[in-house]
Amino acid sequence: MSFVRLQNMPPEVIAAVLSSSVVSAVIAAAVAGWFNLRSKRSEYEKAYFKMVLERRIKAYEQVEALIIKIKIAVLDDDRQPYHLLFSDNETKDTIYTALFSVMASALWLSDDLFNETRNLNVLIYSGSEGTGAANLISFGKRNYREVAELRMRVEKLHARDMLTLHEVPKFLRSKKPTDSYDEIKSEA
Repeated sequence: MSFVRLQNMPPEVIAAVLSSSVVSAVIAAAVAGWFNLRSKRSEYEKAYFKMVLERRIKAYEQVEALIIKIKIAVLDDDRQPYHLLFSDNETKDTIYTALFSVMASALWLSDDLFNETRNLNVLIYSGSEGTGAANLISFGKRNYREVAELRMRVEKLHARDMLTLHEVPKFLRSKKPTDSYDEIKSEA
């Protein structure tokens, strides 16, 4: 019955109906394709941001481990305090291993936090003379206050960054590449 109606319609009406159907299909396909591309792009961004966030969390866990080693104080026989990081159970190699794990994650840390951990590295490198436990304990006693102040700054920056860790685009925009380096001087 509907076929009979189509035969009785003028050709202009049939052309208009068919062209509007074709145009509607093309528009619908274009809109669906656009939404599909947006969806895929959004999925890619979310996967990328998730990867960046996971890497940042690992880096901040390394900083937290370093903070713990600096936060704990030990009293020597002469009643002078020094940080656990410089205890006779540690060696310069283990100290540098702890620092290296943080320094190797520089890309995932805020620039401020990385700079403070680097300051700690420079202090230890410049001020410690020798690798023996007695030398490290002596260094820890001499620099107890400075190391404690550095640790407090690192800890504050760590806490600040944890509040915004999830803001990946903001973090990525904040990274400032640098072409310079500072020469490290040794006291020896």
